[in-house]
Amino acid sequence: MQLEFDAPLFQTMFQRRTRRFPQGGKLPSNRAGLRYASAEQPLALSEIETALLCFAAAGVTGVTAEEIRHLLGHLTVTGRTCGSPCASLTMNLFFSNDQGVYYYRGYRAKEAVPQERVRLKDPGDRARILEDFRMGTVKLKDGRIDIPRSAIGSAFESLVNLPGTTLFIPIADTTREYINLLFTGLAQFRWRFWDEVEDRPAGVGRWIDNGFLHGPRMTIAQYDAMLPWLCNLEAGMSMQNMALAATAMGLGSFLMHTIDLPTVMRALGMRFEKRREGSFPQATDNPVGIDGVLEGFCPPYRSLEQAVDEIAALKWGPEGIYGKKGYDLPRPGFYDSITDIVKAYCTYVYETYGRFPKYADAMFVPILAQIHHLDLGFYQTLLPEYLNDADRRHVSEWHGEPKS
Repeated sequence: MQLEFDAPLFQTMFQRRTRRFPQGGKLPSNRAGLRYASAEQPLALSEIETALLCFAAAGVTGVTAEEIRHLLGHLTVTGRTCGSPCASLTMNLFFSNDQGVYYYRGYRAKEAVPQERVRLKDPGDRARILEDFRMGTVKLKDGRIDIPRSAIGSAFESLVNLPGTTLFIPIADTTREYINLLFTGLAQFRWRFWDEVEDRPAGVGRWIDNGFLHGPRMTIAQYDAMLPWLCNLEAGMSMQNMALAATAMGLGSFLMHTIDLPTVMRALGMRFEKRREGSFPQATDNPVGIDGVLEGFCPPYRSLEQAVDEIAALKWGPEGIYGKKGYDLPRPGFYDSITDIVKAYCTYVYETYGRFPKYADAMFVPILAQIHHLDLGFYQTLLPEYLNDADRRHVSEWHGEPKS
């Protein structure tokens, strides 16, 4: 199938449904008359199908729109197919098929602010989708991700992570936006960070005392609650894009929370930092990253001071988006104070409670998506209303094979 494939957006939305039954699937029990065993052999997604789906979820389209070059807000200027709060790009896309487990990193510009604002203007530019996929996908290991069947919800155990299917796993790095949002919030609102348990300033007392922090009180619990919501938002938009792309292509899609997510993270090789002795009673082991692949802005990969310095450098460092090689904006006089406050607050949270963030996890899986080839026999026999022309033509158009 050529990369100039296209489909009307509204027609695709009209037809989008969660369609879970793949080639090779089986419903062993008679659930409201839907007992069925596939007569088809599993058919894996092709390279170009996988590339288009990854692009739909996290493909780089150019530079974010520049109506406002916010003083301290953005962390990057990378524009992707789905929105990202502050362009922080907290959502990292992994996937697994019969060949292996992969990390889709996509295109990464060398410049702080690329001169090419729009990367896909003409149909000929779409070749970049496949180029980005080939250059920006890292294979982590051979073979399908090993998720025990017992870890999958019983309602869908016989349909998920089967041969031929592709499981997409977005991982949210909350630490990246956690630190970035501190810069933004402090610059705009001068939050007075407060430890709601100890009823005292959360490492920022001297800035409260000297009047620099004069805004509303922000407790650790209040601040921590923002991050999962922001990261869920980004991953949700990304997976909706993928589901729409799958529908347009004539594929089945299944967005789910029906798997034990910590088990999924461990199967990917996620490091869990053990609950520290003497930490607060509600503390749990903290998933902090995948060694050498995706490492959180927190211990053990970085001290909190190092993490804050790295985020600050992405903004105002020599290579940063507001620095000399970026927009070259005047550095605000209060920037050093903001940086010191962020370091003090983050260090206080970690040293006092033994994990960072305190209440949220450093990394988490907000949602999963499975994309697969539909078993036409199942739908033609039992649910014909949920098939369309794109589904019926898919194998012949995308794989060059007639469908019986």
